[in-house]
Amino acid sequence: QETCYSTLLKLLQNVIDKPEEPKFRSIKATNAAIKAKVLDCAGARAFLLAAGFAEDGDLLTLPSGDDAAQASCGAALVALKSHANDCSDAYFREVRDAKITQAKADEAKLNEFGGFSRGIHNLRSSSSGKDAAAAATQPSPLPPPPPPPPP
Repeated sequence: QETCYSTLLKLLQNVIDKPEEPKFRSIKATNAAIKAKVLDCAGARAFLLAAGFAEDGDLLTLPSGDDAAQASCGAALVALKSHANDCSDAYFREVRDAKITQAKADEAKLNEFGGFSRGIHNLRSSSSGKDAAAAATQPSPLPPPPPPPPP
C-alpha cells in the first residue's frame, strides 16, 4: 500500500508540476511496474478515474486543456497526501503506544524486584524473568538465635 501511495503521489505531482507534458498526462495500464505498484491495489484505478483520468483502451489519460480535470487532479493529490499523512500518524501512534505498554510492563517487573536499583540487573539478565522473580519472592534465611543470657 505504501508503494501504491508513493507512486500515485509521484504520478499526480508530475501532472501538477508539468501540465503541458503529454507523457505525464497518460498512464499505460499494461506497464508492468504501474500494474504491480498501482493498478493491482484495490481502489487505485477508481482513484485515478476520480482524479480526472479517463480510460482510453490500455491508457488512463488526463484530458489536456481541461481545467476541471486539472483541478480535480490537484484536489486528489491534496486528499491523497492528507490520507497518507493520517495513516502514517496512526502507525507512529501505534508504535509509540506499544513502546509505552512495554515500558509499563518493564516498570511493573522492576517493582516486583524492589524497584529500579534492586531489579534492573535481574530484569535484563533473566531469560524469562521467572528465576529472578522466584529468587526475589523467597524469604531470606532466619538470623541465628541470640546467644544465651550470661549467668
